[in-house]
Parts: sequence; C-alpha cells; structure tokens
Amino acid sequence: MEFNIYAMSDEALSLELGRRIERRRLDNQTPFTQSELAKKAGISRSTYQNMIEGKATLVNIIKVLRVLEALEGIESFLPDPGISPVQLLKMRGKLRQRVRGAAEKSKSEDEEDLDW
Repeated sequence: MEFNIYAMSDEALSLELGRRIERRRLDNQTPFTQSELAKKAGISRSTYQNMIEGKATLVNIIKVLRVLEALEGIESFLPDPGISPVQLLKMRGKLRQRVRGAAEKSKSEDEEDLDW
C-alpha cells in the first residue's frame, strides 16, 4: 500500500501507527494476546486498545515496542542526524592539535624567571 504520509491528517497517521503496532503483535513469533502484551508492557488492556485506535503517548508506544522487540523502528522513525558539516567547522578551531609535555612546561616556566 503506497500512500503519501504528508497528505494524511495527524489523526489518520496516528491510527496507521496503531494499526502497524497491532499487526506487529499478531505477526510476532510468539504472539501475545492484547492482555498479555499490555501486562508485559506495564499498561492496561484499555490503554493498549486506545493505542491501536490511534490514541497513545510516546512512552506507551516505546513500552509496547520494547516488549515486541521492535525498538529498531525508533531508529528508522527518527535517525540520529549526527554532527552537521557547519557544526564541524565551528568546532574545528576548538579541537586540540597537540599536548605540551612536562619538559616543555618547565622550560617555559624557567624562561619566565629570566625576564626580570
């Protein structure tokens, strides 16, 4: 089923997410009943039913995905953007280029004493 997620309303998208979670539960290698899944996730059965109807909190979605061993979906849902090239350039001047050894430090301190 190919569809444009940007054309969907927020409610329709939330309902689609709930439908996919329910499909994941049913397709699991060891399928859980809704009650079993809800109990393992630490939520009530009615909360799970609300989830598959598109009414869920992010925390409850994470709990259910954890039980279903589907947390990798979070990574594809919102991947880590990493450091932008602009940010790298800004940080470049702050990166250490070298470390002064103890001999160099004591040498420069001796030189300061000679300036009197």
